[in-house]
Amino acid sequence: MKRFYWLIIPAVILLTGCDSPHPRFARVEAQKVTVDGSTFKIRIRDGYAEAIRTNFERLPKIGDTFPKAAKAIEIASGCKVIPNSMKGDPALMVAKLDCK
Repeated sequence: MKRFYWLIIPAVILLTGCDSPHPRFARVEAQKVTVDGSTFKIRIRDGYAEAIRTNFERLPKIGDTFPKAAKAIEIASGCKVIPNSMKGDPALMVAKLDCK
């Protein structure tokens, strides 16, 4: 059992980083939004939004996750996501906003 103690600290460090924002959004309060079963933490700053998916999904696909994240961002920000501006992966996405 003592041999496995060295695994605990790296595991804790990895798990604490799961919901950490990009440094650009570091001090921005997150809004929790759920869309079609996917839960996101949304942070908005300077015309950009970051969406971090916080729930477990088995084999999430970008084609399914991006539209949900865009809708969550629009709900949280009150702005439209600029078409084709979303980048990232099924866990963390960043989009440019049109807040006219």
